[in-house]
Amino acid sequence: MNDDAKNIAGAFLLGGLIGAGIALLYAPKSGRQTRRDISKAARKIKRNAVELVEDTIDSIEDFAVDVKDKATDIIEKGVELSDGAKKEVIRSLDYGQKILEKQKKRIVEGLGL
Repeated sequence: MNDDAKNIAGAFLLGGLIGAGIALLYAPKSGRQTRRDISKAARKIKRNAVELVEDTIDSIEDFAVDVKDKATDIIEKGVELSDGAKKEVIRSLDYGQKILEKQKKRIVEGLGL
């Protein structure tokens, strides 16, 4: 990074810090009230995010189960699929299920649940 870019970045950081300090000095609420409001907003956002992720995971799992059930129905109805194609469908469905489980685990870990 050249010196001009460093100077510009430093100026922006310094300006941001000064602005934040002035904002705190002229805030209409006390620091305790502001921290409490920020804490409440953060908890609400986390709760909403957790609900959204759980709903998404449930929807994906339901979709995966539906797809697997439909594939099983097709196989049971005797559609003329070769043994290799049947195995490939089941293998693909199992692989998809594993991917969904990994994604679910990553999301849950990312949210710290």
